[in-house]
Amino acid sequence: MNKVNTADDLYLFEEAMPVADLQDGGVFKSECKPDKKIKVDDLFRFRRGLGDYRVSLIVMLIALFFLVFFFTQTGWQNRKLPDNFSAYLGHQFGLFELEGRVGRFGRILKQSWVVPMMCLLLLVPTAIWNFRESRKVHLWRQRFQLPTDASFEFAKYLGALEFVGYFVLYTVTVPVLGYLLSTVLLGTFLTFRLGYRSLTWILRSLATSLGIVVVFRTLLQIKTPASIWLYDQLPAALRSFMLTYF
Repeated sequence: MNKVNTADDLYLFEEAMPVADLQDGGVFKSECKPDKKIKVDDLFRFRRGLGDYRVSLIVMLIALFFLVFFFTQTGWQNRKLPDNFSAYLGHQFGLFELEGRVGRFGRILKQSWVVPMMCLLLLVPTAIWNFRESRKVHLWRQRFQLPTDASFEFAKYLGALEFVGYFVLYTVTVPVLGYLLSTVLLGTFLTFRLGYRSLTWILRSLATSLGIVVVFRTLLQIKTPASIWLYDQLPAALRSFMLTYF
């Protein structure tokens, strides 16, 4: 007759039993945190995570990098401004005429340096302010000896680069395989990569990819490379058709 193993036979020590406290009349208490109901407001609530301090520092350095090289990359370094600068600005904004020339409102917006400067005027102060607030939270965590390690958050950022690589690979394959085949391969592969690996989901991703091609290439005629290696191997009539619609 086979011996039936009891709980005492399965654990070397009594404290290893998951219900050891229940033997003395205690109450079982789970270490798992209870699930909380997700509110819509919580999805859009701003929180500073452990990796926010490092990311804010990197963003601020990038913004300052653009600011430092703005004058050399936009032509401001060799730019000659008129003596009457206020009149020049008034003419650029279309406020009045200058030397018989008709002023048009918003003329200055056509110059190549204006939009980058407007972006920097918004980006640089915002990045500096965000880093300042993030540093306050980081120092507060250090003061009260709270966790400040951001390796988990940075691992997630690095993990996201995987999908950036997929997009780069997609742009490289379009001139080789064409927009149709490249989009279908990318759509089905990403569905499989994200864990939706049943036949139903694969067919759904295939149909979605074909729909994207029909909308953007066939109907809207979004431009693609004029020379595609795979289409060049086809007969002239079929090649022309694929280049036009797919």
